[in-house]
Amino acid sequence: MNKKIGRAASYLIFVFMLLMVYEVIARYFFDSPTIWVHELCGFLFAGYVALTGAWVLLEKGHVAVDIIYQYFPDKAKDLADMVVSIIALFMFTVLFWQGYKFAWHAFVTGQHSHTLFAPLLWPVKTMLPLGSLFFLLQILADLARSIIQFKQRSTR
Repeated sequence: MNKKIGRAASYLIFVFMLLMVYEVIARYFFDSPTIWVHELCGFLFAGYVALTGAWVLLEKGHVAVDIIYQYFPDKAKDLADMVVSIIALFMFTVLFWQGYKFAWHAFVTGQHSHTLFAPLLWPVKTMLPLGSLFFLLQILADLARSIIQFKQRSTR
């Protein structure tokens, strides 16, 4: 699921780029800047980051400092992965909970941006708990994989 969502969301970067090119052309060639492109691009980029993060985790694409980790035996690596997953579970649970409150408040109050464009903010604020949920699912999958590998290595 994270792979499909991440791949689909990754195309937001092309929409972002096209909108920025449109803004540059409108501003510098036609002397007609927009009031909406910059803010919409910020929203698109927020969705891009939130919805592709779990896919990057699945593909092990996040920056990892493994100077010491690379010398661990396999069982110690599994234990380290489990500890990191448990810490990440806590962090992303808090992020999901707080992000949900943040997005829900924007939804029930009909919160708008304080710009001339003034779009509703709940759609972009919803990306935080949604992205956190996908991260949580991936962290749980990674934790389960580490536990299974640890048990398999322990029975050898």
